[in-house]
Amino acid sequence: MLLLVPSIAFGCGLGLEGGHAMDIDAGIPIGPDATVRDANGDDAGDAGDGNALGDAMTSDGDAGDAPAIDAAALCPTLCADAGIGTCDVGGTCSIVCTAAGTCLGPVVCPPGIPCAVTCAGADSCASTIDCDAASSCIVHCVGAGACKQKIACAGSDCKVGCTGADTCTGPIVCAATSCDVRCENPDSCTQAITCSGKTCAVDCFGARACAATVSSKSTTTTVSCSGIDTCKRVSCSGTSCTADCTGSGSCEGGVCCDAGSCLGTPLPPACP
Repeated sequence: MLLLVPSIAFGCGLGLEGGHAMDIDAGIPIGPDATVRDANGDDAGDAGDGNALGDAMTSDGDAGDAPAIDAAALCPTLCADAGIGTCDVGGTCSIVCTAAGTCLGPVVCPPGIPCAVTCAGADSCASTIDCDAASSCIVHCVGAGACKQKIACAGSDCKVGCTGADTCTGPIVCAATSCDVRCENPDSCTQAITCSGKTCAVDCFGARACAATVSSKSTTTTVSCSGIDTCKRVSCSGTSCTADCTGSGSCEGGVCCDAGSCLGTPLPPACP
């Protein structure tokens, strides 16, 4: 389905002004029940409504097809009615923390549907952002000092954009099939970034961005350390890995590659 999301100069084109069309796959196998919380960390009820999930299941009738759920049908129950966020017509749960210092408790996306978290206020999203149970996830850390704790996501696709200064100062753990992490402003992404899944792309072009280890076990990994003093250390495995340390003082802790194919500037050696 086609989802219109605000843009923040992501690699696939996010920005605060205007919008960008992005494909989000809302059909995924159903997962276990989960308790979700609102932006202040309070329990918002049991998101695993068995009747809602059953009513929203779809299939094309082939015996080998896994049951899928209709995100548009589930989102009102799991997101809006639970007090977590608002739903768009495609079934994405949108959690927006606009004012400074808002969303101080854990932000937990509901299970089985796409989720978009926007931390636009200064020092917003001060606790963890948990998107592990969502079918796909986009996290925008825009306000200065936003996203101070761990960001975790899985599902089919995860995009994390750290575009404000001093954003994403906790670890980023992406277990999605496709991971895309952008650390664009000075002193963003100061803790470890880890990827697994099929593809992983990490871009560190703000000064002193990615100040800790960037590690990936994804099948295909691309790490770009083009900012000044970026990427403390890079390590990767999988089928192929490209690690480019072109920024002045980047990758001072070294780069190592245990992938089947290792490319980069300079060419990374094998991991010890």
